[in-house]
Amino acid sequence: MPMAKTKKEICTFCSKKSYEVYDAALERGNKMKLAVVTDQISRDVDTACEQITSWGGRDVELRNVGVGPIGSNLSADFLGDLVGTLEHWDVRVAGIAPQAFKVAMNDAAMRYHRRILLPASLHLAVLLKCPVVHIGAPLRPAGAKDPCPDEALEVLAEAAELAGNLGLVLGLENEPGSWAETSSQLAAIVRAVGHHALQITWDPAVSMMAGDAPFPSGLMTVRSKLCSIRVRDVGRTANGYSGVLPGDGMCGLDFLVTSLVGEGFAGSMALDPRLVPRLEGARAAYETVEKMAVAARRAARR
Repeated sequence: MPMAKTKKEICTFCSKKSYEVYDAALERGNKMKLAVVTDQISRDVDTACEQITSWGGRDVELRNVGVGPIGSNLSADFLGDLVGTLEHWDVRVAGIAPQAFKVAMNDAAMRYHRRILLPASLHLAVLLKCPVVHIGAPLRPAGAKDPCPDEALEVLAEAAELAGNLGLVLGLENEPGSWAETSSQLAAIVRAVGHHALQITWDPAVSMMAGDAPFPSGLMTVRSKLCSIRVRDVGRTANGYSGVLPGDGMCGLDFLVTSLVGEGFAGSMALDPRLVPRLEGARAAYETVEKMAVAARRAARR
């Protein structure tokens, strides 16, 4: 497919208020960002950034930092150290994942997620010049059937309104055991909420383990609202599934990368390999996906 030429074309998945966030993507010819989830190397951001930059990486995603999820500790000391570390290593924050709403609707913690964790995380994203905050759908009670209940949709709509007012995008992530586990469930919830700030953060591995075929049907289901994709692969074992190097498993990652690069996807790919040993696995996964992306860009130019 030809590369997109305008900001409108490359930002159909995000709020108009967020167009400026993706100016750099336009200038780079719509080259998507390959970000690394720092906790896949270390919960110490300084250690993780040192490794990522040594590989040539410039983009990171923050999820578990220090003793808890990003957004759960916003003390002056923590924020000062975090901002200083990111500036020292000259890295960009492609997304933060505070684990918001990944509890049941009737869990007492939901009030904390709605009133404190999510609002604080949104303001942290503004501070870090981060365009996307990843959230989850509430957990599904045992035996509950689709569709997602109105009370859960209202929580997500409320969150989207807060994010939209700050010019941010919320990436709703598919998670095992949640109301959004498969690609179709994820897309249906985003459609039902119908807010421009609520988009999709897609984990093909979760979709595959829930019975989806990630490529092409899974990608086609989520593509119109896709702002970020989790890059990890899994293979079947005697006890279920385990992490493998991207492209060696059942998620069709080589086809996904080729397709997204070819059509000029300007969102982020968040490398989240979950391999052992952690550091060596993350580096091997990064190099593998970079090679996929380079090959796809070359093919797109032919």
